[in-house]
Amino acid sequence: MSEKRDKPIKLHFDFNEARCCETYSKGLNRYHRVTATDFRSFGGKRRILNVDNPHEPYYEDYNGPVYYLHTNKQVPASRLEDKVMFLGDEDPRRFGRVRSYEQHLLD
Repeated sequence: MSEKRDKPIKLHFDFNEARCCETYSKGLNRYHRVTATDFRSFGGKRRILNVDNPHEPYYEDYNGPVYYLHTNKQVPASRLEDKVMFLGDEDPRRFGRVRSYEQHLLD
């Protein structure tokens, strides 16, 4: 039998993760599209595409809770930063080397 080892819990999403999720990058000075998992863990400005009316879609700011990466534990408002929030000292997504033009993703 196969067993989940990395993420044994089901992540809770307070939004429709099928919609376009974007976070604001100060380094790039613009919004960029991210996965729903990174979106729910980002401590900065976030927006989500509202398509209730398919003929008039628009972006709206998202002010929902921020969770630590790969957990359902909420980040206290006093600890929020403009980056993906994670537990521990090292980013669990970091592996290998980062290209020079991708450094803004780690800041």
